[in-house]
Amino acid sequence: MKRTRVALICGYLDPTRDGVADYTRRLAVHLRRAGLEPLVLTTHEHARAAGDGVVGVCHRWDVLGVATAVRAMRRLHLDLVHVQFAPSAFDFSRAVGLLPLFLPKRVPLVVTLHEYGVCPPADGRPARVRSTIWSAVERRGYADRELLLLMPRADRVLLASPEHLDVLRTRWPCHVPAALEVPIGINVQVASGGEAQVRTRLRRGIGAAPDAPVVVFFGFLHPDKGLADLIAAMAVVRVRLPGARLILAGGAESHSVSRVAAEQLRQELERVAAACGMQDHLHFTGYLPDEEVSRLLQAADAAAFPFPAGVTSKSSSLLTALAAGLPVVATAPPGEVRGPTEAGGVLRVPPSDSAALTTALLRVLTDRALAGRLTEAARVVVARHSWDAIAAEHAEAYAHALRFRPRPSAVACSGIEHGATVTTRGGDTDVIA
Repeated sequence: MKRTRVALICGYLDPTRDGVADYTRRLAVHLRRAGLEPLVLTTHEHARAAGDGVVGVCHRWDVLGVATAVRAMRRLHLDLVHVQFAPSAFDFSRAVGLLPLFLPKRVPLVVTLHEYGVCPPADGRPARVRSTIWSAVERRGYADRELLLLMPRADRVLLASPEHLDVLRTRWPCHVPAALEVPIGINVQVASGGEAQVRTRLRRGIGAAPDAPVVVFFGFLHPDKGLADLIAAMAVVRVRLPGARLILAGGAESHSVSRVAAEQLRQELERVAAACGMQDHLHFTGYLPDEEVSRLLQAADAAAFPFPAGVTSKSSSLLTALAAGLPVVATAPPGEVRGPTEAGGVLRVPPSDSAALTTALLRVLTDRALAGRLTEAARVVVARHSWDAIAAEHAEAYAHALRFRPRPSAVACSGIEHGATVTTRGGDTDVIA
């Protein structure tokens, strides 16, 4: 029986610099295990670096690149196209929103919103006028200010966060597309066993005492993640727990943070650390492969995510920390809590509240009963985010979309055999593994 061939479109597939790319890569693996035939489509440059199962279809995601990509996609005999949308994944170009203009009508379109509602607030008269015009266009169901035609033409919209549904309903009050919330998966499989040895090795490596409390932040470093607040809070924690250390694990350069900006962020965080006496107790790891992240989470005592906008269920880093059995401190969306509050396996704190963050960190590091409750509650949360469950939900969404589109003939669906080559305009050739 022929497998459904699904194109997973990720603009710039570089998992070392983008969480959506990492998610797409993992999703493809699990869709294949679920009996589908996923092909990850990206630029030629990133396809060459990625290897098997990834096809280059254009050089960049501008208007010409989108048209070129669709010409290449027509030769792949796809059953369904699934766009993994976040502005950073397409280098902040909205041209991918024109994709429906070029796609064959028989091919269903599914869109996952990894980020949505992130347009800056209208500031100044011209921006307010543009926002008003876009609101009118959206209310009539013509186009979306971020996704252009992807939204009204999508057969199914998958949401990575319930907050995205609120934005969707606000923008599209009379034309809300068929939407389904699909949870984000855990992005690192944390090993079990040998924790004592891993803990000892980590502390020896950072020059800490064998019993030193270690708090870790894991994810891409970013100016909007409240890391300066975390450093300052840990300085106060050290008054009570003098041996405590903070590890910031993750790369700073990404699609949304340039190399220059990443260097400036690192320098700023180092200045904050020096100002509050944390310079010798703060450790940067840079980007880490999965195996090293696993060992780090095994060895830590707690994880912290102090985002000023709050941490939502679409944070794969948060889920990974919960899956590792770590007690987690994370900010709630503004206005949800007034002080440290247990919720969903996490000790939630108000954003940008240094006193609450400090109190919460001290509690998870010293109160074993609290840490145990958080870990137990986290198991329930993590169970809903297994990749097997996510792949099954995707398969169901694909089947729903396909039921309402005419299927191509058996000949047209025969596809391209493994090992065949696809040559696109400009002479680029990619191998389908």
